[in-house]
Amino acid sequence: MITAYVFITVPAKHSGGVVEELQKYDAVKEAAAVYGETDVIAKIQVENLVEIDQLVMDKIQANSCVTVTRTFITVKDLSWER
Repeated sequence: MITAYVFITVPAKHSGGVVEELQKYDAVKEAAAVYGETDVIAKIQVENLVEIDQLVMDKIQANSCVTVTRTFITVKDLSWER
């Protein structure tokens, strides 16, 4: 299992709609609007890199409100979760 965080930039007042849309995708385990340079952060879990490509490139970036995405893949042996 690959875990990654996708930082998503959207125009002002569009964060809520993007967070809501992310609920449609099973690979998105958590999403939140945040303060700062990035507007939305989504935690995703997939089986392989092809699934990351499909989710980020074909689905998330297809949203007309999304202007920029940055994807950070976790280091499997250097992470933990409660």
